[in-house]
Amino acid sequence: MLGKWVRRCLCFVSIPVLLILSYLAFALLGALIPAYPQQQPEIKPRLLEPAVYLVGTMLHTDIAIPVNSLSLHQFEFLREAGMPLDNPALKYLVVGWGSREFYTQTASYSDIRFSTSWKAATGDASVMHVAPAGDLAKMKGVRKVEMTERGFAKMLEFIVEGFSRSEEEPVLLEATFGFGDVFYESRGRFNIFNPCNIWTAKALRKAGVTTGVWTPTTFSINLSLAVHN
Repeated sequence: MLGKWVRRCLCFVSIPVLLILSYLAFALLGALIPAYPQQQPEIKPRLLEPAVYLVGTMLHTDIAIPVNSLSLHQFEFLREAGMPLDNPALKYLVVGWGSREFYTQTASYSDIRFSTSWKAATGDASVMHVAPAGDLAKMKGVRKVEMTERGFAKMLEFIVEGFSRSEEEPVLLEATFGFGDVFYESRGRFNIFNPCNIWTAKALRKAGVTTGVWTPTTFSINLSLAVHN
């Protein structure tokens, strides 16, 4: 009798473990299979300087966009939210996409809760997060991503088009982590199969960067960039 009970418990435990391992295995496989960007070749490509950086944690990746005339033009609406676009110390705009419930309420790992995690995994509205930053070139935990100036412009268009709009203006939310960052309503639904790292990969492919075909984890998107670039 006891042996049957133990076997049932092991069965209930093993199913979620098997699902998690399968998810990670497909994430690894997806990183190794290249997804090539669909772009016309450039006759005289000019490499973007300063470069774009990928800023990542264990769960999430952001794209650090250098502040220049093009990015200032595309993100002019941030001025309304109080972003210090004219501050000479501002070198990058760190942009990320994610689950509204989870992203806006999880400033650090200690803020992670089952309710927001479950909402993100099963399906949630999305938000865009923008934070100001200084020079990231010497910061630990960032990855330099080389792209051309034309690719950079294409990526900016993709990112800006992802902001939801009301009367042609992006919809600002009241949420903030308290260091000059802002949240906006975004287009698209977030879930476990379409998380933040998938959005990051799509943005990079718009810039002409090859990524893996499915990169839902931070590890898989970094692996794909290392393997395919």
